Amino acid sequence: MKEIELIQQFEKDFIEAGKMAVKLRKDATVEDKFNSGIKDIDIVTSADLAVQEFILKKLANSELRNCEIVAEENTPSKSLFAKSSGLVITVDPIDGTMAYANGGRFYSIIVTLHDKKKPIYTFDYFPEINWGIKIAETKIEYIGEQFDTSKMIIPSKIITYASLEGKNHPEETIPKLYKELVDKGYAFKNKREIGYGLGATVSLLLGLADGFYYEDGSAVDCLAGLHFGLANNYKIYSTMDISKPKPSNFAGGSEEYKGYYLVLRKH
Repeated sequence: MKEIELIQQFEKDFIEAGKMAVKLRKDATVEDKFNSGIKDIDIVTSADLAVQEFILKKLANSELRNCEIVAEENTPSKSLFAKSSGLVITVDPIDGTMAYANGGRFYSIIVTLHDKKKPIYTFDYFPEINWGIKIAETKIEYIGEQFDTSKMIIPSKIITYASLEGKNHPEETIPKLYKELVDKGYAFKNKREIGYGLGATVSLLLGLADGFYYEDGSAVDCLAGLHFGLANNYKIYSTMDISKPKPSNFAGGSEEYKGYYLVLRKH
């Protein structure tokens, strides 16, 4: 697809955006953009805004401006993209802003392209560890240096999920599937229970978790885990609708893809 080839031409810029985030970190200012009471959602840094504008300006200076854009922050260059298109670019300039603001390593720059049915391109880069993945349709390539996980001891048959201050617990949101998987020996753990400062998605990408669950996923970051699972031909349970983002249940102004998906490695 032409648009995949086009967006691949900007991969050096996405890595440069990651380096920019690292440089800006020391002096980045932190503000609240929402008042949901959920810190992971509410905060934004000056670096988020700068990195997003850098990426959007690069993309808009190409035919990719004919795609719709779903970007996390309200920055000027969002207006340069099409209002309606069959293709959507999503941008999370710093996925894991809380980790970024608190000195953590596992934050990333996520750019995806989808056709409102499935993700077709994903770039997820963790600049502090110089590692990440890029996926074009079903082809996965790794970016940067191999990250050493040998000292990270994670129990087997763990399914990670992103906990929003106790909301969206899989035992409540997918009770039947939850019981089925628990009966098979799986344990659901939110990202804070995993430890090592890991996020839920990166636990899957690094091969540390056997599954990943996401309910009402943030439209700017939720597709990386799904695309990784699809490209690896993992078992996918999903009701997620990515045809159009909807307002968040928790934070006004934030957008979600409603429904859930659960990626499960094959054993």
